Amino acid sequence: MIDWVSVLFSSFWIVGLSILLADFSYHHWLAGMEGRRLKEQLEALSFQRFFWISFVFVSIGLAGTSAQVWETAVWGIFTLYSLISAIKTR
Repeated sequence: MIDWVSVLFSSFWIVGLSILLADFSYHHWLAGMEGRRLKEQLEALSFQRFFWISFVFVSIGLAGTSAQVWETAVWGIFTLYSLISAIKTR
């Protein structure tokens, strides 16, 4: 039988990593097009916003698939930290 809750939470971290990869790839390309260093591009607000949003998704997914209570607590704290950081970058 399929564990649909696990599938749901796994989709969160997969989407989060997809957002992170797309964000990094776009800013890597943009740095090359503008002739800027990648470090400068990664410090930009546009990168930081999606960086933290992706980590919100990743940490929700990992909190939901954790087997131990302490793991869930750690990922829950990281979710809150990522959410606050994402809001601050707006």
